[in-house]
Amino acid sequence: MEQYSIAILIYCGSNSVRDALAEEKYKDLAKAFIDAGYMVKSVSYNEEQVDYVFRDVSCFDAVLVWVNPVEHGNDRKILDSMLFKLSGNGCFVSTHPEVILKIGTKDVLYTTKALGWVGETRMYTTLEEFVGDFRKSLNKSGVTVLKRYRGNGGNGVYKIIDGHPNEEVTVIPAINSNEAKVVSWADFFNEFESFIKEDGVLIEQEWNENLTNGMVRCYMSGKKVAGFGYQEINALYEMKVNGTILHLPPGKRYYFTENCGLFSDLKKAMENDWVPKLQKMQAITTGMLPVIWDADFFINSMETGASAKYSLCEINVSCVSPFPPGAIKFIVQETSNRIRTKNNVV
Repeated sequence: MEQYSIAILIYCGSNSVRDALAEEKYKDLAKAFIDAGYMVKSVSYNEEQVDYVFRDVSCFDAVLVWVNPVEHGNDRKILDSMLFKLSGNGCFVSTHPEVILKIGTKDVLYTTKALGWVGETRMYTTLEEFVGDFRKSLNKSGVTVLKRYRGNGGNGVYKIIDGHPNEEVTVIPAINSNEAKVVSWADFFNEFESFIKEDGVLIEQEWNENLTNGMVRCYMSGKKVAGFGYQEINALYEMKVNGTILHLPPGKRYYFTENCGLFSDLKKAMENDWVPKLQKMQAITTGMLPVIWDADFFINSMETGASAKYSLCEINVSCVSPFPPGAIKFIVQETSNRIRTKNNVV
C-alpha cells in the first residue's frame, strides 16, 4: 500500500522554532495521520523563506495550512501565490486560496445574505459610497459593526456607536474593547478611508444584541459537521455594573461532538440546507471545501427552527485552530478522500 505524505504548514518567525508534531494545537492531529499510515512533517512558513518552503513541500501529496489572514503585519498574498503554484502542480492544498476568496473573506456576509442565515448587511466599495450612506445608516440604527475584508481574532472588526447630536462617533475595536475612542465624523472617515483604499471593500453588519447569549461555532470538514464550540463571552461582549459598561475579555470555548443534541438543529440546517446552497451560490464543489472550517453563529432565541434561532456572524477558513478533538477523524478521512481522488484511487 502506498504511503501518502502530508505537510502541516504553520507560521513561524525567522528567528523562532515551531513543531506542529509537538504543539498542543496540532500534535493529536499529526499523530492521527501517522497512526493512519501517513508520513507527516511540520513545516514552518514565513515570507523570507518562501522559496525554500516551496521546494520543501513540493513533493508532498497534501499541504494543510494554518496561517492567519493577517500574520504579524503581513497578509497572505505571497503565501497564497505559493499555494496556487503547489495546487497547479498536483498537490492537494487546504484551504485553497480560491476558496478563501469565495467564503473566507468578510464580504461573504453580504454576497450570501439571500440564504437567510445572516442579519442586515451592507457592503461599501468606494469611499464616496461609504461617506454618503454610512452616516445615514448609523443615525437610523444607533449602533452597528464594521468589518474589514480580511482579518482574524477580532482584528479588523469594530463596533460603531452614534454620538448624535454631538457630531461624534465611538469606535470600539473587537481585538481590544478597552481601547474604545470617541472621534469626530471627519476623523472617523479619515481613519476608515485607508481600509477601503487598501481592501476595496468594507462590510457593515447589524449589531446583534443577542451576543449576550453567547456564540456557537459550527466546525465543518468538507460538507459534514465535525463538532461544535460554545463560548459565552466573546469579543465586544459588554455588561453593565452599577451603571458602568464593562468590556470583558473572551471566555473559554467549550467543545462538543457533532452529535451533540443541543445543536442538532444547527447541524441539520448546515448539512441539508445552508452549506449546499452556499456551494451552489459561490460555485464551490465538495472537493474544494476546506478539510476544516467553521461558521460562527449568534444565538438569537430558543425558538424551534434554525433560521429563527441562529444568525451568521462570520466564516473562518484560513487558520481554524484549535478544533474539537472529535473533528480529527473527519480531517483525516476528508484529507484521505481528497488525495485518493486526486490520484484516481478508489
